[in-house]
Amino acid sequence: MENEEIDLIEVMAKLWQRKRLIFSVVLCFLITGSVIAFVLPRKYTAECTLGLELEDKTTRISVEGMSAFQSTPLGDVKNTRIVSPTMYPDLFFSVPFQKELIYTPLYVSEKGDTVTFYRYLLNKTVFPETCSENISSSVERLSPEEKECLDYLKKNLSITVNSKENNLKIAVDMPDPRLAAMLADQAQQMLQRYITRLKITRAQAALDFIEERYVEVKKELEQKQQALVEFRERWKGQNSIQAEAKDKILTNDYELFFDLYADVVKQREKARIQVKEDMPVLTVIEPVVEPTSPSQPQRALIILASVFLGFFFGCGIVLIQPILLEIVSFKKQKRMLSITRMKKIS
Repeated sequence: MENEEIDLIEVMAKLWQRKRLIFSVVLCFLITGSVIAFVLPRKYTAECTLGLELEDKTTRISVEGMSAFQSTPLGDVKNTRIVSPTMYPDLFFSVPFQKELIYTPLYVSEKGDTVTFYRYLLNKTVFPETCSENISSSVERLSPEEKECLDYLKKNLSITVNSKENNLKIAVDMPDPRLAAMLADQAQQMLQRYITRLKITRAQAALDFIEERYVEVKKELEQKQQALVEFRERWKGQNSIQAEAKDKILTNDYELFFDLYADVVKQREKARIQVKEDMPVLTVIEPVVEPTSPSQPQRALIILASVFLGFFFGCGIVLIQPILLEIVSFKKQKRMLSITRMKKIS
């Protein structure tokens, strides 16, 4: 225990004797850290937090009663199985999503020009139009400039899904605070639209099918009604067995299609309600706020870290220097001994 205390005292004495060297090293590190802290570009962080849905709704949509012999089940519609919250980051960083984001107008500059992220990053004077070839093809194509924009966004945009607290957070780091806030808000709105579009896919497909069937049945019903009206006007005031039989056939045909039309109208309303129910609700817990102070670089932390590094580096030099000197002197002595032996032998 005494030896350890003596060793500690010796170490402290050595450090105190070489305090000027330690102070010089700390000063060098402090200057370097200060230069780095003030040279690094500023970045502002804009964030927003959205709450996720907890309910897993499952509703069976079926088109029944379309005729006495037809029933068309459309199956179970599970909205939370089409796209889960764990897929939101993949959706957020997909090429179509990011490409739409860089071309979306964010705000109007003082000159009255529309500012997009594409224009901001690449300093374009003309608003870029997407290539017409991409419209007719499902294969996405990126120009070098677009690739540069997307790479920049992937480094400075982040989305975090917290399954325990059932929320997700979007964060945007940009040199301009207004651009960071606008970009975060636009990304949040676009994400809600994309999720909505994906989650109501099945219900919307069912509604589209019923809408098509509704148009067909309505048109056919109008034809049946028109045929019945024309027949009764033609045979008005005439009583015959043939006319009564024909009238009965047309009336039954019309009533059958009227019942079918009524059933389709009911199913159409159910499908519309299902689409509304399947609409995902991402509640905005924390809205986007334009940052007032930069989040990067953390100058105080950089300067403080440089001081500590300089102190430890200076102490290391003081403590290791004697060992290095002993190693160097030992090698010199060994070399001198070898030289003297060679002289004696000669």
